[in-house]
Parts: sequence; structure tokens; C-alpha cells
Amino acid sequence: MAVAARPGEETATFDLGSVRASVSLAAGPRIVGYARTDGPQLFAQLPDEVIAHPAIGIFSFLGGHRLWRAPEVPEVTYQSDAGNVAIEPHDDGIRIFGSGDTDGIVKVISLHQRGRLTVVDHALRHEGSRPIRCAAWAITQLAPGGTAVLPQSLSPVDVDGVLPNRSIAVWPYTDLSAPEIEFRSDSIRVAASRRTTKLKFGQENRCGWIAYLLGDELFVKWAPLHRDDLDYADLGSSVECYRDHRFLELESLGPLTDLLPEQEIRHREVWMLTRLDSAPLDDVLDSLPLDPLVTVA
Repeated sequence: MAVAARPGEETATFDLGSVRASVSLAAGPRIVGYARTDGPQLFAQLPDEVIAHPAIGIFSFLGGHRLWRAPEVPEVTYQSDAGNVAIEPHDDGIRIFGSGDTDGIVKVISLHQRGRLTVVDHALRHEGSRPIRCAAWAITQLAPGGTAVLPQSLSPVDVDGVLPNRSIAVWPYTDLSAPEIEFRSDSIRVAASRRTTKLKFGQENRCGWIAYLLGDELFVKWAPLHRDDLDYADLGSSVECYRDHRFLELESLGPLTDLLPEQEIRHREVWMLTRLDSAPLDDVLDSLPLDPLVTVA
């Protein structure tokens, strides 16, 4: 399955059938590349981009897909994940293990293919000694030049339709009048421009999926639907979108959990890459199922 990495190389590429995934061997778990076997690369490639924090040093973006833990606390979130990465065959795919952070939380990402869908399982394993309140936070960095689509639920939550049915969390640096944001009746769309500004917003995942279109290549990721009986970070967000001039991020979050030692949190995403060809984008989006393979067994 794997394309063997030569000495000195920092990634290994795995053929999953209809797609190929590249995994970092130097940090992680990170999926730094993901593309159809005959298609272009949509994941951002950011080998030189870093976050510097005086308390913990340097965190390297690398680009692609990573697993963080919410809520965002720089002293915890930006800890470097450079170091030994273990990769093993698993369920007709691969499982990638990172090293533990200072609280003993070990991150694990598993990939396997089911037809044209890639099942991406995330786990936060607690190998420390004290309870940690946290959530799994799956982040995909995508190359600029495309458009993100976050669908909006139009269904009422009460019989008379007089109660609000959605909310949006907005970060302090976000200008809701920015030209990159387009509010439609059925979606919020964000253009991944090269303008040197940044924006971020979050919302409940009511429709199951979020998407990114770059050229005629469409990336869709599904995550579990928002549960009103559970707590979420970031003012109740279970999906989020961030952009600046370097990349656009599509993010999904699980509910906050009091994670005890020797327990783990699991969070599943399902990915699909497809070429639009002549099909209208809205027709393709309207045909997407709500929950393909998302429920974790």
C-alpha cells in the first residue's frame, strides 16, 4: 500500500484506491497531502509557516490535516508535535500515532477507504494522570484560490416557526462585511483570497457536511451532527471556517468531554473528492447525503 519513503524523506504516500494520502514522518499525526489518483492536490503545503509562543516555542503548520484538542489554549494547543510518528496497517488502511503532550494526551488518526469515501477516525487517548476537559478538533488546511461552502439549515425548530434555528460564533478579528464572505439563504460561502486579512466563524453542524471548491475539484467532509444535549467549545460551534492569505481551514469539533485517564475520545470525519466536470456546484451539493458512514461504531 505505501510508497516507501527513502532515507531523509519526511513523508510517506499511501494508495487507498481512488485517492492517495501523504503522511508526515516527522510530526503528527498529520495528513499533509490528499488527492484523487489522477487529480490535483487541494491541501495547503506550508512547510515554513509557524506559530511562535513564548511559553512553548514553535509550532509548525506543515499544511494538510491535523488533530488538535479544544478549547484553544495556546500553552497547550501550540505544543510542537514534531518527533516520532508511528504508522501501522489498520482496517484496510493505516493508523498514525503521535507522541503525548504535556498532559499525556496522545493523538491518533486512522484512514481507510470505502468506495469513493475516505473514513478518517480521530482519537484523543488519555495516558496522563488527571481528568482533562477537552474535545477532538479536526482541522483541514486547504490551498487558497477556492471557495468554502457551509450549508445553512432552513428547518424550523418549533411547530410555529417562531424560534431561532441557528447561531454564528464570530472571532474578534472577523469583519462580517469582508468581501470574502457571502451570505446566501442556503449557505455561507467564503472565498479563500490572498488578501492579508483574516476571519473566522463557527456554527452548529446541522447539515452534516462542509465543502471546498478549487477549480473544478470539490472536497467534502462530513462530521457528526450537532447535539443540543451536549456542550461544545467556541460558543457552541461544531463546525468552523478560518481564512487568511495563506490558507483556508475547514474544521469540525466534537462535544466537550471530561476525559479521564485511560479513556479516549473518538471523532469521525468522512471525506470525498470529486471532479465537477460540467455538473453545476449547487446540484452536486443538493445531492449530498446527510450522514454517510459518520457514526462511529
